Amino acid sequence: MSHQEQAPTFSLAKVLIPVLLSVGVSGYLIYTNFDLAVFRSISITPQLIQGLILAALVVIARDLAYMYRIREITGGNLGWWVSLQVILLWEYGSAITPGAVGGIALALFILRREGISYGRTVGTIMLTTILDNLAYVGVFSVLFAVYGKSLFIVNAVCPDLQDHAILQGLRSLSHGAWIVYVVMILFTAILTFGLFISPKTAQRLFHWLGDIRWLSRFKNGLYNLGDDLVITSSTFSSKPLVFWIRISLATLISWVSRYTLANAVIYAFSDNVAALNMGEIFTRQYVLWSFLLVPSTPGASGLAELSFMAMNCEFIPVGLSAIVATIWRVFSYYLYLIAGAFVLPYWLKRVNKNISVQ
Repeated sequence: MSHQEQAPTFSLAKVLIPVLLSVGVSGYLIYTNFDLAVFRSISITPQLIQGLILAALVVIARDLAYMYRIREITGGNLGWWVSLQVILLWEYGSAITPGAVGGIALALFILRREGISYGRTVGTIMLTTILDNLAYVGVFSVLFAVYGKSLFIVNAVCPDLQDHAILQGLRSLSHGAWIVYVVMILFTAILTFGLFISPKTAQRLFHWLGDIRWLSRFKNGLYNLGDDLVITSSTFSSKPLVFWIRISLATLISWVSRYTLANAVIYAFSDNVAALNMGEIFTRQYVLWSFLLVPSTPGASGLAELSFMAMNCEFIPVGLSAIVATIWRVFSYYLYLIAGAFVLPYWLKRVNKNISVQ
């Protein structure tokens, strides 16, 4: 195993780069799509308040579900307050690094400093990854069964995308979202097989993939993945059915809440609620998320705002797409960036104090 347990390094640049990217893209989109008349028409209505409150509630539901899940997986060794810190810092790590790598590296360090054994820590991170993938694939499969191929077809005309080649290009990429879906199915099937059926076989498969010449740059990661599956299986294979039901339900709640956030924000600013197709809006977020699964900028800064606007603009009043995308980003990104920046120094002080006392 070559996992590192040292504290991930943080710097002002690591925080500023994703923030500047996100703010820059949001500012550009607002500037080029801003309609002063439409903006002035916005008023503090019960609908706006209800939508924003709902947005806050789904964020809370998501984090509570994550907190419950990590408490269950770690055997109840983390209190609720500590679980909240772990979740916020995990999200913070993901927000300032490309993909989920930074979040995982920070989670490994956090759980070890919280006194969780190495095997349980590795198993916790691997199991949450598998559960998240299963939730994505499972719900996506249900949606595909309901909507069929139309799930990947986004042809509606959207005025806010006019003269924006990048946004139009992202919208057209929805036709290829099925590729990410299929890859996720295969990857999740292998992980699930390794967890529940034959971890040694899955380990040998990932080691074999790591030895392929054109995959050599991923060799360490693939080797670790195979080794971690064995550790995870040995740690959790004897758990009772009720354990799997609890953490699966918590995972489902957390991810449904994540995608429902878009419904809440769009509802808040809609000028025709009766015409909103909430099912289609919810479904569209799975296509959008397939873009964000591809490692890009830290915290998907820039790409997230562009993708949200490209995939949801027909549900939003003309001239407000960029503003709504920015508000969605406040709830799904800036909130964790700010919370993590405040929690990290406090958490480091607490765990370092505990270590010095020991």
